[in-house]
Amino acid sequence: MRRILFIFGCCCVLLYCNNVYATRYTSRSLSRYAASVPRTDENNITSLVTYLTKRLDDDYDKAKVIAFWIAQHINYDEYLYHNGKTTNLIKNYHEQEPRELIRSRVGICGDFSTLFIAMCQKAGIRAYEVHGYAYPGKRFLSANKLRHGNFAHVWNYFLYKNKKVYVDTTFMSQGLTEVKNRITDWSHRRALKDVIKDNRYKSQVNNFDDYYFDFDYKEEMRDKNYVHHEK
Repeated sequence: MRRILFIFGCCCVLLYCNNVYATRYTSRSLSRYAASVPRTDENNITSLVTYLTKRLDDDYDKAKVIAFWIAQHINYDEYLYHNGKTTNLIKNYHEQEPRELIRSRVGICGDFSTLFIAMCQKAGIRAYEVHGYAYPGKRFLSANKLRHGNFAHVWNYFLYKNKKVYVDTTFMSQGLTEVKNRITDWSHRRALKDVIKDNRYKSQVNNFDDYYFDFDYKEEMRDKNYVHHEK
C-alpha cells in the first residue's frame, strides 16, 4: 500500500511540475528560432506552424513563437496610415487572407490579427480578436474623435489555462515599408512588390518589441505611455 501511495505521490509531483514549469523557453531562444525558419517552410500556414511548434509542448510558448514570427516578418503599411486612409480601420479596405499576407509580407492591424488567429488555430490554440482603439496616453480624446480619427485598432488574445493573454503583433512589429506621405499609389505598389522580391529566397527578419506579448493595459500606460482601449 505504501508503495502504491509513493508512486501516486511521485506522479502528482511530476504532473504539478509539468504544469508549473511547462514554459521552458526564453524569449531570446524563441525569437532566434522564429528567425531561422527555412524559406520553403513559410509558403503556407500549415508547414510554417508545424515548423515553429514542433519542438514545443506548452501553448504559451507556441503562441509566443507564432507572435514573434509575425512581428519579425510582416511589415506595417505606413502608406495607408499616413495618407489618411485609416479612418475606421481604413474605408473599403479588403482585409488580406492569411495566405495572402504570408506572401505580401505587408499589412495593417486587421491583417496581423487575422494571421495570428489562423496560425494559433493550426497549433490548437484558441485565439480571438479585440476591437477598439490605440492612441498616445497623454492626449485627451473624446469619444467622437476616437470613432472618427485614425485610432481604430485590432489586436488579439488567446486562452491559456482559462486566462486571457493579450497580444498585439502590430505593435510588436518594427518592420515598416518606409513609404509614407507625398507619394503616389504607383510608388506604393512598387514598394509592396519590392517587399515580395526581397523575401523571395530568404526572409527579411525585422527587429521587434516583445513587450506587446502578454501585456497589461494598465502597465502599458505607465511603461509605454500608450493606451489600448477596448470597445
